[in-house]
Amino acid sequence: MEQRDHQDGIFDLIICGGGLAGLCLAHQLSLSQNNFSILLLERLKRPLPEAAFKVGESTIEPGAYYYAKTLRLEEYLMREQLEKLGLRYFYRSENGDFASRPEYGVARFLPAKSFQLDRGKLENYLRGLVEDAGIDLKEGVKVEDIQINQGDEPHRVIYRDGDRVVEAKARWVVDAMGRRRLLQRKFNLMKESPGQFNSSWWRVRGKLNINDFVPKSNTAWHSRVVDDRWHSTNHLCGPGYWVWLIPLAPDNTSVGIVTDEALQPFAEYNTYEKSLDWLRRNEPLVADALKDFELLDFKVLKNYSYTSKQAFSIDRWSCIGEAAVFADPYYSVGSNMIAYANGFTQRMMELDARGELTQGYVDHCNRYFLTLNDALTDTIHRGYPYLFNAPVAALKTIWDYYIGWGTSDPQLYHHVCMDPKLSKVASGLTSQVVLTQARMMRLFEEWGQRPSNYTFEFVDYIVDQPTLVDLHIRNLPKKDGDVRDIISNIREAVDRIEELAQVIFFLAIRDQYPEKMALFENVPWINMAAISLHPDCWEVDGLFLPRTRQRDLSRMEAEICRLFVYKDSGKAVQPIMGISQRVGA
Repeated sequence: MEQRDHQDGIFDLIICGGGLAGLCLAHQLSLSQNNFSILLLERLKRPLPEAAFKVGESTIEPGAYYYAKTLRLEEYLMREQLEKLGLRYFYRSENGDFASRPEYGVARFLPAKSFQLDRGKLENYLRGLVEDAGIDLKEGVKVEDIQINQGDEPHRVIYRDGDRVVEAKARWVVDAMGRRRLLQRKFNLMKESPGQFNSSWWRVRGKLNINDFVPKSNTAWHSRVVDDRWHSTNHLCGPGYWVWLIPLAPDNTSVGIVTDEALQPFAEYNTYEKSLDWLRRNEPLVADALKDFELLDFKVLKNYSYTSKQAFSIDRWSCIGEAAVFADPYYSVGSNMIAYANGFTQRMMELDARGELTQGYVDHCNRYFLTLNDALTDTIHRGYPYLFNAPVAALKTIWDYYIGWGTSDPQLYHHVCMDPKLSKVASGLTSQVVLTQARMMRLFEEWGQRPSNYTFEFVDYIVDQPTLVDLHIRNLPKKDGDVRDIISNIREAVDRIEELAQVIFFLAIRDQYPEKMALFENVPWINMAAISLHPDCWEVDGLFLPRTRQRDLSRMEAEICRLFVYKDSGKAVQPIMGISQRVGA
């Protein structure tokens, strides 16, 4: 029998895995007033490579807020990483010219900061911070087993340090070892997400700039975005795929292919040579540009999305980062999910230290976290088949932003999700949105597979969507924020989302069934739970029997309609005749 060394003492917490999620949790706990004793075990030794280390470079506002404010890294991020110019989407154009591709993005940096992360550089820095905070960081060790005990008996973690096998004990254990998912395998908790979605990615030395795809003589295209498009998470979208171009400080670039297996088989791009061939067929400008850049690495991941039956336990363990779940990279939500999981873990440890942790609270954490992950995964994956259809894909993105900025993000910013009572209030307010969401996803799917008469050149979702931006800014964290204001803001967001659903439905009907618009001349407000592109079902589904309060659609209608023009004439899409006046009467 192999001899084990025993690490002295019993820790409050052992974190197995010192990647981004584990390091962030360790640093987060070190900033609290809890004085938890922590052992952090990590397989890789420093120095970690920069420019080409781990994928997961892109953040959006909630994840960036977690890094900047909760972890107090804002000064470091502004100094050493790149500020992000939002998410940017280029859809397919009919003539193949890049300048004519409909573009959805922003012209200037957003009101709330987000960042593009060099993971190697960031994780090197975080390791130094946790060591300085007195956390026991062991590098170059491999966790071989985690033995979870019930009651008050401490858990045991067995790890190999060179030739030594060491046993350490702790009251809490966190699995942050990524896709190894040791605890989930041990307890048979792994659960696959529907469908199969795959990716290949690589990093190149130098600035592969999307601006170079359009001649400088096209001043109209270049001047409509003030800040450098290179700073965005750029998505080049087509049927069943998107290609990312993401900047890395100071001047390197990450490139990736992401696809739905049903439409773009993984076997066609699972090596670098195949990826280049795939790009020549689908995004030839990227393939041509890559000839001038040095390849730093190349990696692939098949069937990347998954979920779980459980991420947190009353038996004092949790799974965070990719050891818990993985949604989809399309909206850059990975850091958001780290923030949620680490926040729930800290709160559970604090309640446990006071003898107040209950099964009910753990159930709340699992329900909230897993429901959010699964909803994000479903919402994103269902959009892949029509990523080529610019007006529908853009409207779907606007819809998703309203859901995120209006209802879910404020619950993270203001810790509503951590409080079961407040969370229940928020869930009650958004219950109608859940029903509408199901109908809207089907509407987008069906509309997205049909030719549309609409198009656009450039949608700036900050300048062109004032109602959306107002919700976003109102929900951002404030020093003197009152949770009652947040609940009120969520309630208002639900109203705006209902209005958006109505306007999108009418746009879809005018696009696909213009002869049916006469049916709505005396219908000022519809039943959103009955929205569909099946006119034969409208009556029986109760479309003309609204269940929510009628409101004025004129502002929302004007904001959405003015984004589009008709393909054949180039004329602007006007508000639907009579609806604004009739509803506002």
